[in-house]
Amino acid sequence: MNDLIGLEYAWAHAPSDGSGKTDCFQLCCEVRRRLNLYDYAPFFSWVYSHYAEATLPQTAITRWLLTYGKRTVDASNGNPILFRSKTGRGALGTCFDGDVIFIGPWQNVIRVPFKAGSGHLFRMTR
Repeated sequence: MNDLIGLEYAWAHAPSDGSGKTDCFQLCCEVRRRLNLYDYAPFFSWVYSHYAEATLPQTAITRWLLTYGKRTVDASNGNPILFRSKTGRGALGTCFDGDVIFIGPWQNVIRVPFKAGSGHLFRMTR
């Protein structure tokens, strides 16, 4: 996962596209893919043709998490975590080896120790 650290944030980019950029959903999907967990990215590629970053409903990620997952307190590898953001928009991270990988406040991918209560954890059912 170390190669993900430092990638810059950019809407509609994925770690595997060679741009050196990613968004939080694609980052979550990449971490899950590397852990041999279900990859949701192919089923949600339509989002990028229907929405811009500013027009994506704030509830879209929450709806995805509640549709395909269940709330948990378990920070197991691959479990997504939804953080509250100072901008009012959610920020999505992924648990990995006791840490969380996510796009930090400086708009690049970071890895920090998981802190209980820092967000809403989900166990994906697929």
